[in-house]
Amino acid sequence: MTKFKKEKFNKEKLILTTCMGQCVHVAGVQNFIEIAKQLGFTCIFLGPARAKEEIIEAIKKYTPEIVGLSYRLTGTTVKPLLKKLLAEMKKLEDRPSKLIFAGTPEVVDIAKQFKEFDHFFVGGEPRYEILSVLKNSHHREESNKEIPSDLISRIEWKKPYPIVRAHFGLPSLEDTLEGIKTIAEAKVIDVISIAPDQNTQENFFHPDAQNKELAGAGGVPLRNVEDFRKLDEARNYGNHPLLRIYAGTRDFIKLAQLYQETIKNAWAAIPIFWFNQMDGRGPLALKESIIQHLKAIKWHGKHSIPVEINDPHHWSLRNAPDAIAVADMYLCGIIAKKLGVKHFVAQYMFNTPPNLSFDMDLAKMLAKNELLMSLQDKSFQIIKQVRAGLASFPLNLNKAKGQLAAATMIQLLLKPDIVHVVSFSEASHAALPEDIIESCNIVDQVVQRMYSSNITVHTEQIEKRKRFLIDQAHWIINLIPYLAKTSHEKQNPWISPSVLERLVSYGIFDAPHLKNNAFAKGEITTELIDGACCSINRVLQKSIDERERITKLMADLNECSGENLDMKLLKKEEVTE
Repeated sequence: MTKFKKEKFNKEKLILTTCMGQCVHVAGVQNFIEIAKQLGFTCIFLGPARAKEEIIEAIKKYTPEIVGLSYRLTGTTVKPLLKKLLAEMKKLEDRPSKLIFAGTPEVVDIAKQFKEFDHFFVGGEPRYEILSVLKNSHHREESNKEIPSDLISRIEWKKPYPIVRAHFGLPSLEDTLEGIKTIAEAKVIDVISIAPDQNTQENFFHPDAQNKELAGAGGVPLRNVEDFRKLDEARNYGNHPLLRIYAGTRDFIKLAQLYQETIKNAWAAIPIFWFNQMDGRGPLALKESIIQHLKAIKWHGKHSIPVEINDPHHWSLRNAPDAIAVADMYLCGIIAKKLGVKHFVAQYMFNTPPNLSFDMDLAKMLAKNELLMSLQDKSFQIIKQVRAGLASFPLNLNKAKGQLAAATMIQLLLKPDIVHVVSFSEASHAALPEDIIESCNIVDQVVQRMYSSNITVHTEQIEKRKRFLIDQAHWIINLIPYLAKTSHEKQNPWISPSVLERLVSYGIFDAPHLKNNAFAKGEITTELIDGACCSINRVLQKSIDERERITKLMADLNECSGENLDMKLLKKEEVTE
């Protein structure tokens, strides 16, 4: 028997684990230890096959806050071992605050006969279960009370791990409600993003304008306040995930008020330039939608609701050059800050366009992130959210699972606060509850391995591309004051609807897929060059940067002298906040 010299340690955040009796199966214990270390615990592992006397002596020496015992052999042999060990533990003057047992289902069933244990694990539990135990939930039935019900607190609660979000909504309300309950009970997700159908987004407050034949198109049909309350009730299972939902395509503030009264919308997702007549996803003209979007962002800022401006990746979805997407992300951050948003949810959609190389894609996201972080202060905080691009998923479901895992690994290099899990099934069919749960489990495995490692990717090529995109974005954003024409517009051009509309109508923000569009130029040409999306001079058939393209564009529009404009903007390093 190993004798430990009596020694006092700081009991707080100290965990003692071991495999008892003849058990040598240590893999589960090591997984538990990895997670505990990430949460700041000091972990002492006695090793496999430890006798009762060794375990008692170690508890006396270290006086741990938590003791974890593991036994994965036959059920009939565990009862006498536990009976003797627990009898000795009752004699201790300084007992652990929490006693955990792990084993096979058969062994755990027997261990549950002993009331001394606070928690049991059989292996394969969601990360939520382990976090709940280690976040001072003393009893299993109380664990849900420990999980915050607002976005910011939930992010803090789960650190250092990111919270997980997924998108869900079926054409049937009943199926959607049952699906939310199933997903919640799986305890693999923190935020369920409700996908409402187009009738809900556009005509919730205009039932006479709803097209009954299109009920359920694009998501769940929600037709009255009670339907929203049912969504909120359906999430109250498992780990009680938060809910969030689209901003809609009109009546933005009325919808926002409805969301807060019913589902307590975790955060709002509001575009600047999209979800209107320009992309065919809403009834408003471009300028009117910009006006309404700005008002909605300001309303959410006033009510301290986090805001995501889900705008930049929509340019990339239409094959705009990377520099435009980066500039738009910077612009969205500026707009949010000026309109009083306190927590800005920055969604970094990777793999958009889908054939971007991983290194150039990472450079693009690092450029977006660096620009946004330059805006951050005590009153304006950036919440990083990452996701895979929908179009990057192949139809073959096994390959799609591979894409999900690979894309997630690259995304985690940004150390996100939120991982938006795009279900691997999306290229084949709208995600069902089982697809979402499986996708979250795939992502969880990647998170576990990445967060127990210390992988970074920093190459000269990535850094060069990042710096190039930042310079291009600065130049584009510094152009905005020159688009203001009236004294009123010049007071704050970055949140002037007229100025923002000109960004699109002049072709400064442009994309190939907008050809023949009533609101945008659609004249830009782009190609993937060395894994990056770049503008192309169609006459010379060569790549050009955005400064060159836009300078010529402005000169052709007779808005200002291209050469003079370029010189002015080169001297101006950053936007005035």
